[in-house]
Amino acid sequence: MEEHIERNKRVLEQWERFHRQEPVDESAVRPLILRSWKRCRLQGVRPDNASKVSLSPAALEKLLDRNADLVAVAKSIMEKLYNPISTSRSFISLSDAQGIVLHALWDNTGSYPIPHLAPGNLAAESASGTNAIGTCLVEHTPVETLASEHYCRSFHGWFCSAAPIRDSRNAIVGVLNVTLPSALYHHHTRGMMEAAAHAIAEQLRLRLLLQEQKAIIEMLDEGVVVLEGDGTIRTLNNKAQAMLDLPPDAVHGNIQDIIFSSDIIRAILSESGQFSDQEAFLQLKGGSLNCMLSLTRLESGKGRVLTLRETKRIKESAVRVTGAKAVYTFDHIVGNAPATQEVVRMARMAAQSDVTTLILGESGTGKELFAQSIHNGGRRANAPFVVVNCGALPRNLVQSELFGYDEGSFTGASRLGKPGKFELADNGTIFLDEIGEMPLEAQVSLLRLLQNGEVTRVGGKHTRLVNVRVLAATNRNLENAIRQNAFREDLYYRLNVFTLVLPPLRSRMSDIELLAEHFLLKFAGSLGKDVRGFTPGALALLRRYQWPGNIRELENVIERMVHMSQGVPSIDIDVLPANILNHEGIPGACRVPPSLGGSFRIRRRRPSSGRFRRPGATSGRPRRPSAFPGAACTSRCAVSACRRTSAGRVREEGRWEIWRGRGNFL
Repeated sequence: MEEHIERNKRVLEQWERFHRQEPVDESAVRPLILRSWKRCRLQGVRPDNASKVSLSPAALEKLLDRNADLVAVAKSIMEKLYNPISTSRSFISLSDAQGIVLHALWDNTGSYPIPHLAPGNLAAESASGTNAIGTCLVEHTPVETLASEHYCRSFHGWFCSAAPIRDSRNAIVGVLNVTLPSALYHHHTRGMMEAAAHAIAEQLRLRLLLQEQKAIIEMLDEGVVVLEGDGTIRTLNNKAQAMLDLPPDAVHGNIQDIIFSSDIIRAILSESGQFSDQEAFLQLKGGSLNCMLSLTRLESGKGRVLTLRETKRIKESAVRVTGAKAVYTFDHIVGNAPATQEVVRMARMAAQSDVTTLILGESGTGKELFAQSIHNGGRRANAPFVVVNCGALPRNLVQSELFGYDEGSFTGASRLGKPGKFELADNGTIFLDEIGEMPLEAQVSLLRLLQNGEVTRVGGKHTRLVNVRVLAATNRNLENAIRQNAFREDLYYRLNVFTLVLPPLRSRMSDIELLAEHFLLKFAGSLGKDVRGFTPGALALLRRYQWPGNIRELENVIERMVHMSQGVPSIDIDVLPANILNHEGIPGACRVPPSLGGSFRIRRRRPSSGRFRRPGATSGRPRRPSAFPGAACTSRCAVSACRRTSAGRVREEGRWEIWRGRGNFL
């Protein structure tokens, strides 16, 4: 204490000499303090008394709004610091980066003067001279000012200790200061203030981080719930709060008090619990929620993040989930034949309602094209369009794929179950292609769904209402299938509400040229070929062919012809497939490639009653394989019934029935 008094006397002597503008003993005054005195003299600060610079109430209110987080964090720490010294005529203050006091604690019942520490007052050196706050802001370091070290005489009875508060970029955002009577000086005060300022800075950074995280999760279009290991809710966004119908104080609750589905709770709280995009049926206090759940464990292993997506969002993403997309409209249907125009007219009528529609037609007639056009032409155009190929589904998985399954339905089933195609198509359209191949047991469930609009998952206890427009297609004769007990009669009548019968290509021969030119333009563009049309001879052969594969066969033929065209503006008969040439009975001969060896018999296919004779169905001979697909005939065949090329010969890819010896197929 005596040392402290003696030091103050020496400093006071030098203070008086400084203000008399006499030489100062720099060994008696700390360099930091002397630098501050010189700055204050240059700024014209009055040494006899500090000037009082205060903000207006309105300006102070705006300043407090800008520094709300700083004040909110610092208040609790300042109160802890002030409680032990509250009876010692002491002050604790918080200033911003310019030295304006934002918040202060003091015993305002006393009669002692309040220095420059009232909220709204400026504590910078320019107004209050050398003091811990102002000098700290200039020197960017913790500062203590004791008694005579203050530039203004009115502060010589006080001891101040201030420490800067820095943000994540190390910039000063405020100053924490304690002011005590000079007799209460203690050398540990500086360390205490530095620790308190650091604590405020850390809490500010944490608060900012939480605010950023909160802003991020609030931007998400899905519910987010952050859980402790025992299920206690750490935080959640407004989306989750609304989906789960929770009150504002639910953040302090436990997920087990909100979701009453035991199997889902077990999955969430499991030690190894982690899953993605699992649909769940949640039982809540006020009802139920059908949503998609994802669970991610935090790296610390002590918490997890649960996300919830609305069912409607799931349905809107059905295209992505199923890989199906309705891209065709009625504008994509090519044809002017009366049969074509009539079926398009009927399809447009079907598109105007949600009537169940059965599309019949041979393979390759464009059943899915019409299904997509009907979907896009109706009010469900922006809703999901889900395609199911009933003939491609494994028999034992048809039920689960169409109608979904719940937890534990079978070995390998997902823990939270899985929605079926009908649930994914809710409010949209489902296209059941090859409906004639659906197993009888699945037909029973489909009939129930069409009648009641309800889906019951495999192994499930709950029914789910779905609103789905059903389009079905087949190339089978369903009436014959009914007689053979391969298709349910009641399901047939339920599907056959509105029927479209697509004409085969041979019934709309006037469309062949139009379709051929359409496909030619398509493939010429994609393959980079400068092909602009067909020769009359090639076009005549395309018109005469019966096209058992319908439009799909025509498309494939045109693609092949464009591929084979080499530097010619028009496609000629030299690139026509052999089956089209043979259909015309074009004579010719072909040499068998020598590499094949052996003894061969080569015979051209010839049409019989508008259809090709089945390979191997010749009199007195066993049935043989239909073609030799691996070799292309390289000989030039004489063609008498078609227009000859300039070389007088036509190159034809041979498709021959070839066998050697006693029925050994090559």
